[in-house]
Amino acid sequence: MKVKWLIAGLIAVLLLIVVLFPSYIMPQPPLKELTEARELLSLAEKSQASIYSGKTYQKANALYDSAMINWRHENKKLFFAKDYTKTKQFAAESADLSRLAEKSAKRAYKTAWANYTSRMNQLEVQLNLFDHTFKNLPLTKSMTKLLAETRILHQATKNALSNNNGAMMVDNLRILEKDVKTLTTFAENSLKAFFVDYPLWKKWVERAIDDSKRNGNNAIIIDKLERKCLVYSRGKLINSFDMELGANWMGDKQRSGDKTTPEGIYKVVKRKGQGQTKYYKALLLNYPNDEDKKRFKTNKEKGLIPKNATIGNLIEIHGDGGKGIDWTDGCVALENSDMDKIFEMTAENTPVIIVGALKLAPVKK
Repeated sequence: MKVKWLIAGLIAVLLLIVVLFPSYIMPQPPLKELTEARELLSLAEKSQASIYSGKTYQKANALYDSAMINWRHENKKLFFAKDYTKTKQFAAESADLSRLAEKSAKRAYKTAWANYTSRMNQLEVQLNLFDHTFKNLPLTKSMTKLLAETRILHQATKNALSNNNGAMMVDNLRILEKDVKTLTTFAENSLKAFFVDYPLWKKWVERAIDDSKRNGNNAIIIDKLERKCLVYSRGKLINSFDMELGANWMGDKQRSGDKTTPEGIYKVVKRKGQGQTKYYKALLLNYPNDEDKKRFKTNKEKGLIPKNATIGNLIEIHGDGGKGIDWTDGCVALENSDMDKIFEMTAENTPVIIVGALKLAPVKK
């Protein structure tokens, strides 16, 4: 009987101790430490530490996971066997690394966005230069597609920059820089090949202007690159018209159907008023001239053009232009109001000089 009362007394004492002094008997879970670690990890993530301080953030995250796993493991034990020492240690280490990751990320963020902004500004300059310098270049299908994709990606990247989307900036900038370089290299190489005949073009134009000044007649100069139809009288420029060319205007015309506007020294052989042409009005040129025929024959003998190719004809300066794109089969198209003006000031035998460009384009050597 005494033993029973003794046991009951001991149980009562233990229960009293548990009620009055729980922390001495039942280890308390480190909720404060776990909460702090979680909040600091969240702050680090908001600072984009996963991007700008990746290794430190990942380690902090792993330590927090370890703390939670250890906490759950200890919670399954009997109260007197629980030990949250490791849980607290993991949580404290996670908290320290989260603070470090947040601080490091903020510094890296400033550096990275200064870099992103600088690279975007440089790309903006390159694209503007491309549009200005190479605006009239006929691109291949693959280059046309690449340019369209580049413009879309460029806008998306500008939006990412405004929205502080660092993850998108990294990949987009890498692709943009590669694609802009591809486009620019293609355009520069095309222009280098295009300007091979520039010294010859310059001689043609200078001679035509001198003849106009000396003989008091008019002369028409076609600048293909700048899309300008220039009218000189007595050696002085009196009119300038915007124009459109053959869809494949770059280079000299090789054969019928290549949609290239020819380059050379020509003259007006017939004035066609309304009803005499399918266009509004037209000035027919003497294409092919003797030089064109000679080059055509040589190119065919060398196999540069198909054996069954023909040289083509009916190259004109005509109306119905103003479409905003190069669309003719090789002719020069003007708006009808401009066609009226040039038609009135142009007689048969008026010289027409068609050149690739009047000025050298600023391309890299």
